[in-house]
Amino acid sequence: MNMKNTICLAGALALTFATGALASTASQREYKRGYADCAAGRWDQEQHGASYKKGCDAAEAKKSAGGTEAPATAEQKPAPFMDKSVPAKDKQACVRAVKKTTHNPRVVVVGAVSSEANNEVTLGVGPEKAPWRCLVKRGKVADVMSQTNEGAL
Repeated sequence: MNMKNTICLAGALALTFATGALASTASQREYKRGYADCAAGRWDQEQHGASYKKGCDAAEAKKSAGGTEAPATAEQKPAPFMDKSVPAKDKQACVRAVKKTTHNPRVVVVGAVSSEANNEVTLGVGPEKAPWRCLVKRGKVADVMSQTNEGAL
């Protein structure tokens, strides 16, 4: 192996190790941020990666186990967060849209999260409060979607 190839190989190895270390550190930061957000009652799992979600799941598991760490399951989901900065007109627009889509007059807002793009409003439909999600901004609904895993029914 000549000197040029040796230098290139050494540089590539150094870059590989540095990138891996940074990725690990970023992943750990996301986990800690997810843990802190969910422990404080804030969460936004639609906007973050797997590390954030794992941290959030760990915080929720700890909270539900009375302070002791419990293994998180795929079924666990943090309780909906009610962001006071989501305007009432956005919530009402979502209630109307979900009532129209489901043909069910029993719709309640159970959570809301503010975002620059679209606010996300979580709603419960019917006596069992089946979960629905609504994306809305300035009273205009962008999307309404059932959160029920219909494939498992």
